[in-house]
Amino acid sequence: MKTLRILSIVTLILLSSCDPPFHSEPEFVGYNLYLSFQDIAGNDLVKEIELNDSSRSVKDALYTLDIIISEPCWNWDNDIYNAPARPGFEPDVNRPTFGLSRYNEYSYLTNQFGLPIDDCPKQEMLTYKIKCPYIFGDDAVHELVTYWEIPNERNPSAKCYRITFEGNEVTPSPMDKYDYNYTAAIILE
Repeated sequence: MKTLRILSIVTLILLSSCDPPFHSEPEFVGYNLYLSFQDIAGNDLVKEIELNDSSRSVKDALYTLDIIISEPCWNWDNDIYNAPARPGFEPDVNRPTFGLSRYNEYSYLTNQFGLPIDDCPKQEMLTYKIKCPYIFGDDAVHELVTYWEIPNERNPSAKCYRITFEGNEVTPSPMDKYDYNYTAAIILE
């Protein structure tokens, strides 16, 4: 009984005198976009794109992806399309990339982009600059302008409600089971 009493007192002292370490991850707004590129006949132009062996990401040499945010913030530099350098951090780590996913019988280039909630204004418009000869058949940079609604909650996922591409407007839709991912079919003429 005496041992139990001493153990209880020691436990109480430890719990009341030591604060547990507090580590808080930054909270982000996620901009999750899945893009299917098709020709006018509905043929999947992404289906055979080459992937990195170790992941489901598209080979870096096949494309460039630059994302322009509409409201500047310290955590994203529109001039280098990346998070700016700071001590202990290499900017190349955060370059935007494309993954590949299959959904509704089509292949989608996927991109999950995020910005800290407390450090950046809400980005209601993002411009995606894409150069991909495999899909477009040229070396030109093609721009998609995306429009987003940001919910007022912690760790929200933005809702994409419109995309403009080469004079055409596309209405994206949420994925069935993953309503934080927005899909759109871009038809190339």
